[in-house]
Amino acid sequence: MPEVTVYTGPMGAGKTTRLYGKMGELTHLGIPYEAYRPGVDVRDVVIAPRGYVVSANAALTPNCTTVESLGDIPVEELVLRGIKTLFLEEWFMFGFDHQRRPISGLYREIMGWWALAGIERVYAAGLDQGASGNQFGLVVDARRYGAKVVVCTAKCAYPVNGERDPKCGRVARNSQIYDVRDNRAFDMETLPDLLPEGLRPHDRYRAVCTQHLLLPAEQTKPFDPRQTW
Repeated sequence: MPEVTVYTGPMGAGKTTRLYGKMGELTHLGIPYEAYRPGVDVRDVVIAPRGYVVSANAALTPNCTTVESLGDIPVEELVLRGIKTLFLEEWFMFGFDHQRRPISGLYREIMGWWALAGIERVYAAGLDQGASGNQFGLVVDARRYGAKVVVCTAKCAYPVNGERDPKCGRVARNSQIYDVRDNRAFDMETLPDLLPEGLRPHDRYRAVCTQHLLLPAEQTKPFDPRQTW
């Protein structure tokens, strides 16, 4: 296996910032690399979870190429060019096919192939679990096969007494999807791990602590995947 480092955690935990920082470090040291992001959820030129509004000033991943799957990365060609380090953004999304079904055994197969091809280091960033609470297979397998998993945390952004009042502020390790119109979170039991195609302009993500992830029924609402207007 290559030397793999994965930055995981909820929305707003600084995963991508750490990935960009490592890119800058390698650039300073003169170490060549290539960066990739999954085509499953690309909006224009910026990768973003559904419902997440990207500002016009958002920083783009340097030298980042969109591929449909990890198998599309030309590792043999890269190694021949002297590139033995890969960066992967929104890494967890690579663990699903285009029918949004999880791909089993992907980590061991891909990392074994990359090691044989000559890839030495992989840095990846992405969520470790969906808003439904299910862990993503790529992160689970990374831990299983000895990758260095850096768990990033954020501050809970749940409004403790209404949207205008201060946020909770506790350590947050989970992401939550809510409706910006009424500020109510969607019931985890009705949430898919990856949201369906289509624009959901009122959906937003926030980092939450365990207390505000597990809300009583009266504070949640069912998630309707057909609501895409």
